[in-house]
Amino acid sequence: MPEESPLIDFQDALLELLASGQPQDVILETLKTDPRFEPYQDYIKEFDPDMVAVACELMGKWAKRKDASGEQHL
Repeated sequence: MPEESPLIDFQDALLELLASGQPQDVILETLKTDPRFEPYQDYIKEFDPDMVAVACELMGKWAKRKDASGEQHL
């Protein structure tokens, strides 16, 4: 099994947040304040709010995620 990296952890947390169904403003605030995202603040500051909205919509319609048991969910 590959070793986890901070980037993989960031990507996983970002995908979970985008798929959470929370409003765009809540997601943006979480990205700015959650300690999991602290090392990536320079990158996050470049996020366009419209881009976040589109990413959330795409995650809600098309993304499939696996839970800890390996079961796939929409």
